[in-house]
Amino acid sequence: MILVSNPLEIFYLTGVREGISWLAVWEQGAFAVTRHMLVREVVEIASDCEVLLPALRSTDPAKLESFVIDELRRRGLKKVAVETGKVTASTYLELNRLAGQEGISLMSANGIIDLLRQSKDEEELSLIIRCAEIAGGAFLGLLEAGAGTLVGRSERDLAHELEVRMFDLGADRQGFPDSGVIVASGPNSASAHHTPGSRKVRMGEPLLIDWGAELGGYRSDMTRTVFPGRVADFAVRAYPVVETALKSAEKALKAGACLGEIDRTARDIVMDAGYPEFHYGLGHGVGLAIHEAPWIRAHSTELPSPGMITTLEPGVYLPGIGGIRIECLYSVGTAGVCRIDKLPTSLESMILH
Repeated sequence: MILVSNPLEIFYLTGVREGISWLAVWEQGAFAVTRHMLVREVVEIASDCEVLLPALRSTDPAKLESFVIDELRRRGLKKVAVETGKVTASTYLELNRLAGQEGISLMSANGIIDLLRQSKDEEELSLIIRCAEIAGGAFLGLLEAGAGTLVGRSERDLAHELEVRMFDLGADRQGFPDSGVIVASGPNSASAHHTPGSRKVRMGEPLLIDWGAELGGYRSDMTRTVFPGRVADFAVRAYPVVETALKSAEKALKAGACLGEIDRTARDIVMDAGYPEFHYGLGHGVGLAIHEAPWIRAHSTELPSPGMITTLEPGVYLPGIGGIRIECLYSVGTAGVCRIDKLPTSLESMILH
């Protein structure tokens, strides 16, 4: 039996985006704890769950931990795994205290739902592909009029336009709810996760854009580095290194090397060329969260498996000068690996006239 409170995992298991505070699932059934304001929606969507209210009236105080433990006791559930990824320490301690009083054994089980979410089915893959199509169309629309429509505009302005374009093409919203679309110009592109600001785009400088769309709860994630007018001097040599690292990692992913070997393949190419090491894992899963399992890091031992969706995103970052990142999105299938996004990656295609 497992007890879940992470909203993304509850959505994955039930289809309910908002309104369930705790979900209990075991072999013979499930119950969901909701609140008065959203009980009708939860009952309609989570039709396989028993839907419970922790208080008689909406104005009554709800003691959620006590209510959940009492429901477990009433059903005779004695051993309970708690998905602890988003549970606060105080909540877990209170659950454990109350469970002990009722003879219920709790255990932490972080990562169980992550393993399920890591393997996407056809419906999930279809949504992610559509997200990539929307994001790609918005990006091409932003750039279609050339360098003249970008130079002189602020990073924040371009990020906003890209977001609006994705919405107009059918996205529910942009895909980075915590950080927002990344637009980084000139030396700001040397920051892997820059927050768009008032700096204006200049001719001949790198313009790094990291963005994605969200649709039906699923997301896409891509990065391209473009050059208005001409290629920045440092990028003439550095860009081909990043592209080589990307292509080599893609080939390694197809060959079935462990995820750590794939990371090191790209990382070594960048460092052997004399550039600093990029200080993040080469790739990550994308789905209900913009960053989720699998994690392609230098110490990862996991093997690629069918159903995985992952990014590959090597980069070169030179503080005070600029940076380059190319990020593509891939699906792993039984017949091999397919790149989901269709945008070009060559240096020539990234020069805006």
